[in-house]
Amino acid sequence: MKKLLVICILVFVVGCTGYNIDQAVKKYKQQAPKVQIGDTKNHVLSILEPTQVNLGPNQNKTPEQFTKDNKTVEIYYFRSLRQPDGLTTDDEFTPYVFHDGTLVAIGWFYLGGPKTQGKARNITNVTVRQTGYGY
Repeated sequence: MKKLLVICILVFVVGCTGYNIDQAVKKYKQQAPKVQIGDTKNHVLSILEPTQVNLGPNQNKTPEQFTKDNKTVEIYYFRSLRQPDGLTTDDEFTPYVFHDGTLVAIGWFYLGGPKTQGKARNITNVTVRQTGYGY
């Protein structure tokens, strides 16, 4: 009985995790079109941060900040995809890049692409027939 209870709790927690991510992705996709290059950081964050509030600490990505060419560069990442592989990878997020508080880029192209990617598994059924011709 105790074992069954533990299994039920685990199934519930794992199910909620996927649900939270799926809900954040759905909300993000609804709000993202409201953001444009040239918007202020405060404006962008006021639109997109509420879409991510139900994500746990292992389900989001920490913002980055540095100085380049005398400009403060900030990168915020928003959950925009869920790959059901049990990993949290860069390709599940969309980066928003700000220079001195102004949005200058959306997406991975500006940053050179994601560093980590999920392990999507396509299931393909292939039947191989031998013809007897040796190839």
